[in-house]
Amino acid sequence: MLASQRQDSFAPCGGPPGLLAWQVYFLAYVAGIWSLRHPEPALALAGLLWAALAGIRAGGWRQSLLTLALVVLCFGAGVGHAHLVLPRPPSAPAAVVQGRGKALLRGRVAAVSDKPFGRQEILLEHVRAEGADTGTEAVPGLVSWDWDEPSYRPAPGQEVEVRLRLWPVRGFRNAGGADFDWQQRLRGVFHRAYARGELADAAWGPRPASFWWDLRESLRGSLLRLLPPTQGGAVVLGLLMGDRSRIDQTVTEELRAAGLAHTLALSGLNVVYAALLGWGLAWLAGLARPALFLRIPRQKLAILISLPLVAAYVWVGQASPSLVRSACMFGFWGLLLLFDRGRALVDGLFLALAVMVLAEPLAVFDLGLQMSALSVGGLAILFPWLRGLVPAPAGFLGRALRLGWDALAMSLAANLALLPVLAWYFGVFQPNFLLNLPWVPVQGLVVQLLGMVGMALALVPGLEQAAAWPLQAAAQAQGLMLEALHAVAQAGWLPVWSLFRPLWPELLGAGLVTALVPCCWRRPGTAPVLLVLGGLLLMAAAHGRMLWDEARDEVRLTLLDVGQSQALLVTAPGGRRVLVDGGGTSSRTFDLGRSVVGPALAWGRPPRLDAVVMSHPDADHAQGLGFILRQFRVGRFITNGQWPAGELGEAFDAALAAGAPRPEVFRPGDSLDLGSGVLLAAQHPAEDFDGAGTNERSLVLRLLWRGAPLALLPGDVQRAGIEHMIDAGRDLRAQVLVLPHHGSKSSFSGMLYEAVAPAQAAVSCGYLNQFHFPNQAVADELSRRGIPLASTSDAGMLELAWSAPGRGFRFSATRP
Repeated sequence: MLASQRQDSFAPCGGPPGLLAWQVYFLAYVAGIWSLRHPEPALALAGLLWAALAGIRAGGWRQSLLTLALVVLCFGAGVGHAHLVLPRPPSAPAAVVQGRGKALLRGRVAAVSDKPFGRQEILLEHVRAEGADTGTEAVPGLVSWDWDEPSYRPAPGQEVEVRLRLWPVRGFRNAGGADFDWQQRLRGVFHRAYARGELADAAWGPRPASFWWDLRESLRGSLLRLLPPTQGGAVVLGLLMGDRSRIDQTVTEELRAAGLAHTLALSGLNVVYAALLGWGLAWLAGLARPALFLRIPRQKLAILISLPLVAAYVWVGQASPSLVRSACMFGFWGLLLLFDRGRALVDGLFLALAVMVLAEPLAVFDLGLQMSALSVGGLAILFPWLRGLVPAPAGFLGRALRLGWDALAMSLAANLALLPVLAWYFGVFQPNFLLNLPWVPVQGLVVQLLGMVGMALALVPGLEQAAAWPLQAAAQAQGLMLEALHAVAQAGWLPVWSLFRPLWPELLGAGLVTALVPCCWRRPGTAPVLLVLGGLLLMAAAHGRMLWDEARDEVRLTLLDVGQSQALLVTAPGGRRVLVDGGGTSSRTFDLGRSVVGPALAWGRPPRLDAVVMSHPDADHAQGLGFILRQFRVGRFITNGQWPAGELGEAFDAALAAGAPRPEVFRPGDSLDLGSGVLLAAQHPAEDFDGAGTNERSLVLRLLWRGAPLALLPGDVQRAGIEHMIDAGRDLRAQVLVLPHHGSKSSFSGMLYEAVAPAQAAVSCGYLNQFHFPNQAVADELSRRGIPLASTSDAGMLELAWSAPGRGFRFSATRP
């Protein structure tokens, strides 16, 4: 480590604190871990780190080679460490899984956690499963058991015997989409199970003796008795113990729309509140004994008092990973301040990250850790610059204004640092982050502190009544805040913007620009200016690649991997896109449009569609469209003339009220012109078709390019609808047939296969689904006719591309 600023840290132009050499090498180590899933951006980051170090160090080419060798060594160490600890998935699902029936599971509870909307997750270890026809076998890894409306709360270490159906962990594999398989693999979870309500056949072993667990459960029981059964009380329980199971969906959605969902998670904010309580106790100690500050400064006394408070809060919060990480960061910051070290914010962050990543390298992939690190980095780099943009006025009013600007600058700094990553992961942005300015202080200084006082009193025998007062006051204050937020939401003042989800070059470029613009603003220098220009070039290059891709004379049909549902995307030359159905589930809490379809459509593309088509209003085709119609810019909305009922219909009505296009009804003879000779022509249902049910009346579309038939998209049409089209003489010929109704037997039709005469069949269905789709009779008939069948359940997202009308197509799949 060298002596001068130029040599000791990477701070090319002063201002924000720079990085020490070991911190840059640590980032190279992190890049090596990151390469496990994202090799290209990881290598690019390592190259930038080497260029940065080589650019600020003297010593000529020998020093540059030495720096390169150290960066490569650290990068390789990260790669090796990650591969060493990564859980290995089983080569094939357990036999009881392939049987698709319930199995008798025997295992031990490894962990219990409370999930939103009354759900409990139980992680089981050492599981053995006994199937009716498969015998008993060991299930590798952990089993994640989600239990809705649970009738029992087990303890870690408790044995259980229960009959459940096992599923392999199998996420939605779409280009640019969230990789749920990977996230579960990082936890060592390879199978999952689900139950609802009371389980009469579950047999629980004796609860193991555990002082700390029993004490925490006793505290939880006391809080449940003392807090009122309101949403204010439910949020207070979540703030104190991380139990969000009693917060309803409306409150959750409104907090998310307001950019306040992070306040529900046990994380850095809660550690800050505990530290504030320590600061308050230190202040009271100084009032009681002023001479105390002669022996130890108030700041150091506050740190010493806060450290055990933070540790206790980690225990109360069940040592959730985000809480442990935040406590670790606070601990290092506190130690550095206790020893009067400068650069506490940056150095404390890197020391904490080094300890956490060395102990658990796969934590690099944890979104919570990424957001915590970026928030602190944003405060370190951007806050001093933003703060300095406004001169400090004099007087009392000036100090008050300065305090307000500082709070605003802190919020801006954190949100600017997080914006690229939030856009990458979620594709949405809540422009209401300024609500954090009044919400966070009131929640922290009133609700959280009152709750902490009540929780501390509840631990003392005989003081439950005294504990009820602050707890109920906290719940009432939180309830008033939620009522105000609801009024704001009802007034339509909580917009949520869908964003272009950046590709990795744009992310890297945005990071460079965000980190170095403050430096260039204060004192421009050649190196930072060149790096900023490089970042802008990276961003422009990725966008240019998208424009080039859209300009190709090519038509594509994409079957998104949406499990046991269907969502198809048609892309025409010029980038014009039509979404035919949006997938969906029967779950009220999991929105495929928000979590799967929307992010896949916005990856590297603006959140814009030329048209949305709803073939019929069943949930497995229509549920995901609510989010798309509400959040994307949609040109036209085409339906079969039917409308969803119940909550789904209300969601569609809300989307129309928010500005979605009015629905148009298509009948045979109608077509959607996408330009360049690309048409989606309706084939069914005709006005004279009297078939009952939504499936039979599915809107059937035929994709054509300059008259050449490419694909037939039949929705869930069944035999009656198929026969009506054939009897009416509809031309159904196409190179690709998307199997109707996910390949069910009710849509099996040799007449259809003969009329279409496809070269390829494709089907959208869930892996090992309970309906056994595609039906074996359908698969056998296609095989007999020599028609290959591709399924999203086996191959993930499917894409078929035509480079010219009348020619063959190119087929690709996401999952090998």
